[in-house]
Amino acid sequence: MKLWTTFGKSVSRHAAIMLTTVALFTSCIPQKNIVLLQDKDKDGKTTFAPLEHITDRYLLQPNDYLFIRITTPDPQMSVYFNPSISTGSGSNTSESKFFYYMIDDSMKIDFPYTGKIDLTGCNMQMAEERIHSAVSTMLQNFTLTVRLASNSFAVLGEVTNTGQYTMTRDQLTVWDALAMAGGFTSYAKRSEVKVIRRDKEGTATVHTLDMTDDSIINSEYYYVYPNDVIYVRPMRIKMFGFGETLSLSLVTSLVTLYLLVQSL
Repeated sequence: MKLWTTFGKSVSRHAAIMLTTVALFTSCIPQKNIVLLQDKDKDGKTTFAPLEHITDRYLLQPNDYLFIRITTPDPQMSVYFNPSISTGSGSNTSESKFFYYMIDDSMKIDFPYTGKIDLTGCNMQMAEERIHSAVSTMLQNFTLTVRLASNSFAVLGEVTNTGQYTMTRDQLTVWDALAMAGGFTSYAKRSEVKVIRRDKEGTATVHTLDMTDDSIINSEYYYVYPNDVIYVRPMRIKMFGFGETLSLSLVTSLVTLYLLVQSL
């Protein structure tokens, strides 16, 4: 009986130690690492400097897709420049894929009847001007529509739903992108959100955003560009295996063991 009592006290002591350890691990995340948009410079305000449209800043890259359509008063002429348009009633909507033109490695698109059009160093406005200039040698009265078709970005790491997302508008911020991915998980390192972006030469650069600092709204990486990759790092505490479900189940098991030993 004495041996059992000693064993019970030993188990009780170890259970209490384990409970304390778990409590320390699960509650040691400082508030400053969780609260977003903090006024870290203590000036009481943050002034937002508005930027121009992202389509004006984004320079086209190889493998980008452009949606191009030419409309003229003459339906037959429109069909001539837009091969997927059919004057019959049985046209297939899947033919709309012929409106999309890929920019090749030499930064050119092969447009019907005009030949290769060089889009090196172009943003969307400049690309539209070059395409318009090429088509105007054959047409006088026409309307040109040019849009960026490959306008997607990826979100990885400690977010609820990782994946690739389509930009719903030009002025899409990093907050919008994270919201589309379901927001941060409990163990997201909000002070180290990586943005991977390629320049016009194809060179990738990695920039770190501190989402806990309100000064990020004036960062050049505050707006999402097409083909961006956003990666949210995990906190170090996750390395110990204290996930949300694991922590709860572990605490429950230890409390049950402790109460059982006390009852004995």
